[in-house]
Amino acid sequence: MLLPIERLLVRVRQVPSRADELIALKARLRRERAQRPGSEERGLALELRRLKAEVAQAVGAVDACSTCATGKRAPRGTFAGGDCCAGITSDLFDDDQLAALAQAGTRPRDLTPPRAAHAGCAFRGPTGCTLDTTHRPARCVHYTCITLRKELRARGDLAAIDRKLDELARAMKRFAQLRAERLDDELFAPLAEALADR
Repeated sequence: MLLPIERLLVRVRQVPSRADELIALKARLRRERAQRPGSEERGLALELRRLKAEVAQAVGAVDACSTCATGKRAPRGTFAGGDCCAGITSDLFDDDQLAALAQAGTRPRDLTPPRAAHAGCAFRGPTGCTLDTTHRPARCVHYTCITLRKELRARGDLAAIDRKLDELARAMKRFAQLRAERLDDELFAPLAEALADR
């Protein structure tokens, strides 16, 4: 009973395009949370959560992200900043990224959108992303455009942040590999059992 009410509230509070994306994303997240990953896979998801928070803290407050979309065509230029956030929600939250979030504890209620124009990702608003860093895909935290990299270099922080980004990328790659292996095992387990019974 709660799911239909939640969907109705999303449809009432959001523009139709964002409502559709949110409903689909939350349904995918619920399915992913029902999965039973191994301890190493879950451990990596928690490691990814920690690394995202460390990267965000190291980057800190920056000017580059608040004006990068100024003067660009919609949806990129709908808001002054967040040009990199003008992508499609389901592409940004691909299966591996969503699985990592689910296994690290992200719940559907943690995916809080803005109440503004829908301009790219469902969580992009006039003042930036409405998601806490720990509930963002690793790719969103990892992405550093040329303008941001120039600002970090000028601050003297780029090398240290690049090391953290490399660590984040390695952890995400390993997570995706473990998840693929688990899904392959789940897919072929019935076949292996059937062959063993012969």
